[in-house]
Amino acid sequence: SQDVQLNTAATKNSAAAGVFLIASLFFNSAIGGGGPVQPAIAYDDFASDTVSKTVQMMNAARGDSAKTLVVEEEIAQIITEGKGVGGAQNYAGIQLERGEVADEDTTIYNPGLKLLTESEKRALVDSTIANRKAGLASNTWTPDNEDGYDFIKTRLDPLHMTELQGYLGILPFYSALVYLAALAVQQTARSLFPVAYIVGALALFVPFGVLVAAGP
Repeated sequence: SQDVQLNTAATKNSAAAGVFLIASLFFNSAIGGGGPVQPAIAYDDFASDTVSKTVQMMNAARGDSAKTLVVEEEIAQIITEGKGVGGAQNYAGIQLERGEVADEDTTIYNPGLKLLTESEKRALVDSTIANRKAGLASNTWTPDNEDGYDFIKTRLDPLHMTELQGYLGILPFYSALVYLAALAVQQTARSLFPVAYIVGALALFVPFGVLVAAGP
């Protein structure tokens, strides 16, 4: 009877450890992990002329709040109107040159989100972040600039991939280490495994909140 109870407990602990690993790997796959995120080396190879010029303008405007605000407005028009990357919005709907927006798609209110490629979005976000850092460093960043930055960042990078891409790159390996640590606790101190399980889950998921809160 005692042997049966021990075997049952071991089976439950093994199952919990397996669930822990599967959950961590599934979460990593669901959010796009699975290997280092490779940044685009040359945005011009992927971006339209409009996006390339806008990125250049944003880079040239670093440290100048007025010019930065003008470029932020240009990016806002790309997002909300598809300016330079799509068609024009009218009462008949949206006439597109580079794609279609489904009627049920909420991006119909911001057609640029559908028309921009991921590389173009990343280029715009990266240049805006770099401009913000330069503005803060030179004490020229204004509340209006911050409002423009918030609009651009939340539309083009709603999942905070800029902040998370480094962590996502190491997450598969980090998850394996955490799993092995939890497994070691299971094998050597079974009574502590529930605690190890919780600690391991926190070790995996807390960094997401910390990185997002810290910002790019």
